[in-house]
Amino acid sequence: MLKAVVFDDEYIVIEALRMLIDWTGLEVELVGTAGDGIAALELFRQERPDIVLTDIRMPGMDGLQLIREIMREAEDTCCIVFSGFNEFEYVKEALQLGVTDYLEKPITDESVERSLRKAVSKIGSQRETTEIRRKWEESQRELLDKARLDGQALDDGLAPKTSAVGRARTYIVQHVNRDLSLQEVADHVGMNAAYLSVLFKEETGETYIKFLTRYRMELAKMLLRKGLKVNEVSERVGYHTYRHFSEVFKKWTGTTPGHYRDPI
Repeated sequence: MLKAVVFDDEYIVIEALRMLIDWTGLEVELVGTAGDGIAALELFRQERPDIVLTDIRMPGMDGLQLIREIMREAEDTCCIVFSGFNEFEYVKEALQLGVTDYLEKPITDESVERSLRKAVSKIGSQRETTEIRRKWEESQRELLDKARLDGQALDDGLAPKTSAVGRARTYIVQHVNRDLSLQEVADHVGMNAAYLSVLFKEETGETYIKFLTRYRMELAKMLLRKGLKVNEVSERVGYHTYRHFSEVFKKWTGTTPGHYRDPI
């Protein structure tokens, strides 16, 4: 069961959410509440909840400051913000911080439950993607181990290079949903981009871009088989232009993403 906390300086709001929301039905446990930003941050660090519901205006530390700190410490946390201040700048900043939803007061149990369902769905998708990545990484390690057992073990003098390529591959897998350039990956492993490109081909047998594309396409196929929408899959594997994703997918697999997901 997922864990949630509620932060608001209005006692009546906290009690209303505690009593009116069908937490059990949503498969969420309300593990704590706080009425000021300082106590809220302390409670967050104690409980490490999956979902945070917080007001923007609170004493000690306002909701936006609190969210910045939460996202810095646990970026996968789903934050739902509510406020009585209908001001564009608050909404804009909250969205820039990556909140899952923004509700205007007076909030209703229906609107909160709708936002909670959205958060639960988002967390489920994140965990599903993480599990798929874990299995894929595991299969790749098994293939590499087999290759080494077949006599393809690298010379000890290449160990630092192998380590760099391994870190590069891990970085790619962990950030596959972004527009990853070879330069960014090279910077991460502390190596010249051109040199990393050569090492990548030497160790993996394929170019950087081919490895990245292959991983993205394999991950996309797994997600499509699970029934996810094509545009959602596109964003999850790093293609933020639907058309580009469809073109690459068709070139790679011989069929469109939609037909792959729902074959006739």
